[in-house]
Amino acid sequence: ALFALALPLAADAAPRPAKPGKLRVWLTGNSVDSARAPVGGPALLLMGGSTEVDAGFSQRAYPVANGGDIVILRTTGKDGYNTYLYNLVSGPLKPDSVETMLVDTRDMANSDYVDWVIRTAELVFIAGGDQATYVNAWQGTRVEDALHAAHARGAVIGGTSAGLAVMGQYVYDPDGIAGITSAEALADPYDPFMMLTTDFLRFPIMDNIITDSHFHARDRMGRTLAFMARLRQDGTAAQITGLAIDEQTSMFIDRNGVGIVDNNGSGAVYVLGERIDTQRTQVQPGQPLIYRNLQRIRVDAGHYYDFVTRQHNGIGTVISVDGRNAAAPFTPADPY
Repeated sequence: ALFALALPLAADAAPRPAKPGKLRVWLTGNSVDSARAPVGGPALLLMGGSTEVDAGFSQRAYPVANGGDIVILRTTGKDGYNTYLYNLVSGPLKPDSVETMLVDTRDMANSDYVDWVIRTAELVFIAGGDQATYVNAWQGTRVEDALHAAHARGAVIGGTSAGLAVMGQYVYDPDGIAGITSAEALADPYDPFMMLTTDFLRFPIMDNIITDSHFHARDRMGRTLAFMARLRQDGTAAQITGLAIDEQTSMFIDRNGVGIVDNNGSGAVYVLGERIDTQRTQVQPGQPLIYRNLQRIRVDAGHYYDFVTRQHNGIGTVISVDGRNAAAPFTPADPY
């Protein structure tokens, strides 16, 4: 198996620590740890933003979470997930609890309470928002360690939009600036808005991956390819995969590294990678990106991509991009 697996263990039986006074928490359901063990995990649940995909939770993640505790992490917002996720299913897979924590400072991220809640969870989901705030508040803290620990004991870890952005080994991290557009990234892959970071979350299946969300709706193919070109050209990554997800679309990656796609009627997941004949023809500061012969695999609902064997039943094609032609940079003209 791809993930390091351990025998199912009951969650930490220690009582819930005292909540820091400034930590905002919303709890629906049982405040006592469920002591449930995940079944068949660990796993990842990746969503591309906009409306959540019910099937990604109810049909994919909930069987692994096994009626245990769900945690929502965020740095802004409120308890919008609580009622939705608590009441999404009935029967033995109904969550024991759903708890949202607004962890917006490093002090909160290092608290006993936050650490315990994450470590004992069977499903942890990072909400949308601003990924730079997640990196700033959680990188190198007990939140980071607790997410890895929960995953190691078999839990599902996931996120949507900004929550998806931090799931890969490499993260687009626009700290304090507007997100870069494809047009800007293709015009200059060294644009100051091209801020990339690493050394945050490390889930084995996500090594050598950078993610992107709201993909087709916001026409982000160009910027994702620019992220990949930079990581390779700068020597940051010896190999790189772009994992880009449309709105209202999810990919559940099981413990063996097989990702299955669900959506709300439309939307796909795109796996982008270099080939033997890929050419990074021009990846230079102040110059348009020229990046040729990349593999694009589109994985539609009900289809799969195996991140270990690279087998899939998606639709593959070869794409190139030439930022010198701003009006029509792609070959083929529609890279999606």
